[in-house]
Amino acid sequence: MFPGMRLDLRIFEPRYLDMVAECFKEGYGFVVCRIRKDSSDVLSQTFESVGTVVRIVDFTQLKNGMLGITVEGVERVRVSAPYCDKQHLVRADIEEMNAELQMSTEVEHEELVIMLKHLEKHPAIKHRDIAYNDASSISWRLAELLPFEGAEKQMLLEMNHPYDRLDEIYRLLDKYQK
Repeated sequence: MFPGMRLDLRIFEPRYLDMVAECFKEGYGFVVCRIRKDSSDVLSQTFESVGTVVRIVDFTQLKNGMLGITVEGVERVRVSAPYCDKQHLVRADIEEMNAELQMSTEVEHEELVIMLKHLEKHPAIKHRDIAYNDASSISWRLAELLPFEGAEKQMLLEMNHPYDRLDEIYRLLDKYQK
């Protein structure tokens, strides 16, 4: 999950329904983190130390009885000391990461801007307000849309400078072309 990214989720487990209700009641979101080591036992799962706070931007009752929610990435956070509460929800301490500086795209990023404009035309891509002159906006959308591996996407999420992220996207694209 990247800042600005939207994701549709289907909620059906009681613990997650309770979490969504709590988020609405308290007026805050929740954190989405990548799982490094998957396990059916939530206590044995290992989570990445950087995740994204999301807020619920829409919800609907689905025909199959599930709750459908749309979340949007707000900001990156550092996650530490995860533990499982009595409802088996993973909770953790979070620390806000510094917000990225607003930086305009440079001439050397023009190919990536053009690539993103082409990707955005695909019918499966939901329209977003993309600031094509903002390096962070470009780098987050490309990180979201390009088919990189999970560990590569995590590396891009953890990078603190949009130009470094764009350079890494170029490097990854070169790697996949070979």
